[in-house]
Amino acid sequence: MAKAAKGFKIRGIFPVTKNDATGYTNGAKIAVSGAQSFTAAPEVTEWKINADDGIFDSGSDFNGVKATLTLAQCPLTLKEYFEGGEYDEVTGVYTYKSISQAPEIAMAFQVLQSDGTWLMVQLLSMKATSFKADYKTKGESGDISPVTIELSIQNRIVDNVVKLEKEAANEAALTWLDTIVAAA
Repeated sequence: MAKAAKGFKIRGIFPVTKNDATGYTNGAKIAVSGAQSFTAAPEVTEWKINADDGIFDSGSDFNGVKATLTLAQCPLTLKEYFEGGEYDEVTGVYTYKSISQAPEIAMAFQVLQSDGTWLMVQLLSMKATSFKADYKTKGESGDISPVTIELSIQNRIVDNVVKLEKEAANEAALTWLDTIVAAA
C-alpha cells in the first residue's frame, strides 16, 4: 500500500546545549502548536576532476538542508527559538535586538501516512535564518496570517547525523519523538 503524507504535526523543539566533536546534548522538549507545513531540500555542491582528457573523479559535497516551516501562530515564548530575541517570563516582554541570533535547536515531528502509520522524524541541528510575520487586517475573509520561518539544518557534529527517521504502526510508538536520540 502507498504511504503518501496526509498530515503533519510538530511534537516539539529541543534547545541544543552542546554540538561539537566531543558530544551532543539538548535540553527538554518545548511544545510547538499550529504547524501548517514543512518543506526541506538538501543543498549539495557537485564537483568533478578532469584528467587524461576525461573525468577522473566526480562527486558532491553536502552543504546542509534548507527548510521552510509555516506556523499558524508563534507565541512570544517561542519567538526566541525561531528569531533569536529574548522572552522575559516575569514581564511577558519579548525583546529582539539588531544583534540577536536564533539559537541551535533540534526538532521532532510526525507525518501521518495514507496507510494509517506515522513517519517519525528527528532533525538534530538547525537554526532559523529568517522569521517572517505577515500581518494583515481582518477584512471579510477571516483568514489568518501565518508565520514563515526559514531554517538551515546541519549535522550533529560528533557523528555527522543530520536526521533520524522511524515508522510507527500505532500512536503509542510516537513517544520516540519525546526525546532526541543520543549519539552512538
